[in-house]
Amino acid sequence: MGELLERVQCNLCGADDPLLLHRKYDLDISRCRGCGLVYAGPQRLTPEESRARYSADFFEKEYLPALGVQGHRFDLEAFDARYRHLLDRLGPFRQLGSLLEVGSAAGFFLKAAERSGWTATGLEVMEAGARFARETLGLDVRLGTLEDAGLPAGSYDAVVLLDVIEHLHDPRAALAQARSLLRPGGALLLFTPNYDALSRRALGTAWAVLSPVEHLYYFTGGSLDRLLREVGFREVAFDRRVGWGVVYDTMNPLATNYPRSWRSRAWRWLVDTTGGTLVAGVQRHGLGDALLCLAQN
Repeated sequence: MGELLERVQCNLCGADDPLLLHRKYDLDISRCRGCGLVYAGPQRLTPEESRARYSADFFEKEYLPALGVQGHRFDLEAFDARYRHLLDRLGPFRQLGSLLEVGSAAGFFLKAAERSGWTATGLEVMEAGARFARETLGLDVRLGTLEDAGLPAGSYDAVVLLDVIEHLHDPRAALAQARSLLRPGGALLLFTPNYDALSRRALGTAWAVLSPVEHLYYFTGGSLDRLLREVGFREVAFDRRVGWGVVYDTMNPLATNYPRSWRSRAWRWLVDTTGGTLVAGVQRHGLGDALLCLAQN
């Protein structure tokens, strides 16, 4: 397997002295002893091996069904409602009217942005996803990475990464590039799993988010804030209400690779029986399953 792996240093501070936290699917997840960033490594799959996961078969049989899309049948109004709270956060930054989504996949967020008045452009490395967005949703989605796209600097009010940064091989470079595409005062909207989540503490290595084949970085509010500020964002704000009071969106007991284990069954019982009373406190203390961040250029 050695030829399929590459060695990496910490993307936040550059140190190369990690502490092993988890081993899963024959790959390691470690914490940097220098700054605390959690990442897949120090040995991880090469970019070519990681991207092989995102095949047309994956897109059709896993990705689209997870969104409730069956046979290319979907409800755009439902997606409008799903993403309204995210688009509302970007409303105050609209001047040029232009929005870029990095990792737009099938394009449903991008379509909701377009339907709400944005001039929306997407980038996607999954060929089947980019093709679906163009041919089915009529969107301007280009195949490729942010680094290779050749987009004009300072031309967007907003750049959006939803469940993307954890997949990137070099998030520091990607965030710096994203910042260069924003006009002065523009905003980056970022959504990613939260390594500090109560779900991760409850489920341990069984937490499905811990998947070093595809999830290469595991951010906390602290590590993400530091990274964004180091690449030049001047204001960084986290919305701890992410999950919006929905219990399973805040601490999802189904996000486990071992649903029959005692830890998974105990966590589901606890969430099902007391989640309604716990959810506000979990959000208030930053222990929800995801981080939602708005960073201003």
